Amino acid sequence: MIGGSLVANRHRRGQSFAGPAEYFERALTIGATACERPQSTAKCINLGGGKHAIIRFSDSALENLLFPALAHQDLPEHDSDGDFKILAWDSFHSGIPMWSPPWEIGDYLARGEIAGYNDGKFRAVFQFDSGVLSLYDGDRRIGLWWTQDFDRLPLYERAAPFLLLFHWFHALGGDHSVLLHSAAVGTKDHGGVLLAGRSGSGKSTTALASLLNHGWRFVADDYCVVRNGTNRPIVHSLYCSAKIDAKMLGGFANLCRGACSFGGRRDPEGKMVLNLHGSLPERLKRELPLRAILLPRIPKEKNGEASGRRFKRAGSGAAVRALAPSTLFQLPGAGHNNFRMITALANRLPCFQFELDSDVTRVSKSLGELMEQLSSQ
Repeated sequence: MIGGSLVANRHRRGQSFAGPAEYFERALTIGATACERPQSTAKCINLGGGKHAIIRFSDSALENLLFPALAHQDLPEHDSDGDFKILAWDSFHSGIPMWSPPWEIGDYLARGEIAGYNDGKFRAVFQFDSGVLSLYDGDRRIGLWWTQDFDRLPLYERAAPFLLLFHWFHALGGDHSVLLHSAAVGTKDHGGVLLAGRSGSGKSTTALASLLNHGWRFVADDYCVVRNGTNRPIVHSLYCSAKIDAKMLGGFANLCRGACSFGGRRDPEGKMVLNLHGSLPERLKRELPLRAILLPRIPKEKNGEASGRRFKRAGSGAAVRALAPSTLFQLPGAGHNNFRMITALANRLPCFQFELDSDVTRVSKSLGELMEQLSSQ
């Protein structure tokens, strides 16, 4: 049991709360009520570094909606306690209302953070676009995920569920791990590479192109976790989802033909979101030691011909500029400690600018040449 299991009061208007601790306790009681019903389910997932999380869903429909993106991390055999606990529910299907927020509309900050409800222990963010409220207790490592009606969730929430909760777990955990906005691929023999850059730089293209070569393994597309407190930095997979731009479908025709998608839908940017665990489970890798940071770049056309791929050594500052802005901007609560960990990682690994080949089938070959070079050093 997580928290109390008192029957939730169905009239929650006009309540006042002293601050984040009291509101979290009230929300925790409601979440426990929703997630201890006969219809509720539970899953255990691998977090890397010998840690695991227990996720409790209010019913199987919510589990079927959110868990597929985490299915490659499933741990069928587990005990009742985890290093991290998440309660996920909605009010429409569970019939259990959420407490009305004690804050005002003016208390919402730019990224959904709620003024006065984010401190050294607690985190609270409401995302208007998805309608998801995320709450976190850093001392007990308990995360709460709530929405009014999970049928209204956007596709990106299904492709990367509980993102903020995972981010806070690592950011506040003090174990030298950090959640990054980056992709990662690699091989069993040579380790992995981190693919960093802003959206549209070619991270997803490079990650998916590696799957065209059977020797390569997919770790992450948009988000991954890096543990930097080991002899060599370790990149850990978080989601098994991958995005592909509609303009690039032609280059991945065979891959996409056999791939499962999340409901066959596209996100607002027109990208198809693939479920790689459903179609290519043997090509996924939970974690790999990191050998380098790559900054992919889609080349401009020159006289109708692509400029060709090339590697060029880059400094640690380039790696920091590729990793830090998008990570810190996308993840509320990512502050100075996250920036320090990103800087430390960039200082430990060689960094290269990588100009993608116009023919995606040659990308994995180019990556292989770099990995051979790094292994010989």
